[in-house]
Amino acid sequence: MLPSICVTIVAMLLTGCGDARSSAEKAAEQGVLIVGNNQEPLSLDPHKATAVADGKIIAALLEGLVRPDAQDETRILPGMAERWEHNADATEWTFHLRDAQWSDGQPVTAQDFVYAYKRLLHPQFGGKYAEMLYPLKNAEAYNRGQCSWEEVGVCAPDARTLKLQLAGPTPHLLHLLLHFTWSPVPAHAVEAHGGMLDRRSLWSRVGNWVGNGAYVLESHHFNDYLFAAANPRYWRAGEVRNRGIRFLPIVNGYTETRMFMDGKLHITNNVPPELLSVARRRCPAAYCQDPYYCTIFYRLNTARPPLDDVRVRRALSLAVDRDSLVNDVVRGAGRPATTFTPPGAGYAVENAVAYKRHLEAEQARSLLAEAGYPAGRGFPTLEIMTTSRDVQRVMAETIQAMWQKELGIHVEIRACEWTAYKAAQQNGDYDISSSSWSGDFLDPATFVELWRSGGGNNCTGWGSQECDASLAAARNSRSAEERRTHLREAEQIMLEAQPVIPLYWSERTYLKSPLVSGWYPLLLDNHPLDAVQVTPR
Repeated sequence: MLPSICVTIVAMLLTGCGDARSSAEKAAEQGVLIVGNNQEPLSLDPHKATAVADGKIIAALLEGLVRPDAQDETRILPGMAERWEHNADATEWTFHLRDAQWSDGQPVTAQDFVYAYKRLLHPQFGGKYAEMLYPLKNAEAYNRGQCSWEEVGVCAPDARTLKLQLAGPTPHLLHLLLHFTWSPVPAHAVEAHGGMLDRRSLWSRVGNWVGNGAYVLESHHFNDYLFAAANPRYWRAGEVRNRGIRFLPIVNGYTETRMFMDGKLHITNNVPPELLSVARRRCPAAYCQDPYYCTIFYRLNTARPPLDDVRVRRALSLAVDRDSLVNDVVRGAGRPATTFTPPGAGYAVENAVAYKRHLEAEQARSLLAEAGYPAGRGFPTLEIMTTSRDVQRVMAETIQAMWQKELGIHVEIRACEWTAYKAAQQNGDYDISSSSWSGDFLDPATFVELWRSGGGNNCTGWGSQECDASLAAARNSRSAEERRTHLREAEQIMLEAQPVIPLYWSERTYLKSPLVSGWYPLLLDNHPLDAVQVTPR
């Protein structure tokens, strides 16, 4: 039975999807695409941003050396680089930049890329996504303060040539370059607003923003909307489909679904599980459910007892009924996870941890007893930290009940607004954190590299020399199969240590107006918005 609030909302939704001219239709007439973007962006600076919502906006405002294809994720298109070449083992790459401009008319140069990479990697800057650039020769050593910048494999022989030297063979480099961390930043604008190492710099705010992407930041109304207008100085300005994009930071899925059905936006970020059947029935032409390179999981703070005991961590994981979560909580918008890395990109973990419901409970209770908590006696009260999203709350309540029933332990639930949640997770101020990770690029390394010791997005306190060694071996592998073998080794080590509890591999369920064209299912959900068009009826 749905909670009373859901019943009320469903009743309201049944009146939606009318034929009256709506604000979304008016926006379409003006060439403005309106998209739900889940939450208020924390930063539009590509060296400080870590959230998916931030990255989607940044991708519209900045362009790196290459850009994605709107229909085929395996195809990489020229961006700021009009062409490139590499040596036989893909350890040395040369990119030839086109004649392009920043939005203020200044030329985009190879030195802007060098400046950007040095800024993100600088040990005094503290970039959480610095690891994305670790494929560069000596990048990790420089980031850890162990060598000089001159030893890092980046140089600009002239204004239109960028040379990258990699730590090992990197044939998949072009896919890495799609991530916003590899974008250039306008050195002149950053220097005008505090300089390279100023984390409080205002260069990425409205009025100061300078970009080289298809769109430029025009206005930002906190917790209301952000508007990006078409950039007339973008090198492909004539191919940009819309006059602008309005990003709406709608955290509540019920509110977002209602707004779509009331004609207030063109594409939603998600549809809450409780409303899937309603949305499918009421707006079948708008209903979309796409594969997604994403895992929903719980982080465990291994620095806090009793979560510092692997037996406790494994007991908690084994006592979760993943089939029930998928069927009853997310209503089929995912698949039970048996590994951390989801299927895709031709990768699977052999001999992965198996979760079979009829064996889990007994084994979980045995492990908990071995750890000193028979039938849950003496087990301290832990806390599950979630964001304010309803699906996270319901999932936490469901797992809370599972652990009470199967293990005899009680956990509390703490819901936080997004900014407080991110800060607590980064600072280790939690016991158990409801988390998700979507692939930054189409390769298993984007999931497995997350668990490097001391990694900026690890946030569990866990690390392993054996796992780190396998990751290093993967980076230095001479063949694709050898590389994937080492990645499988690293993931298996992590799964056995259980610093996280994989729950389910997510799917993207959302609503898209029939007025929208140029939007195709993509495993990374990495849609180039300059190729998406909204057309009036």
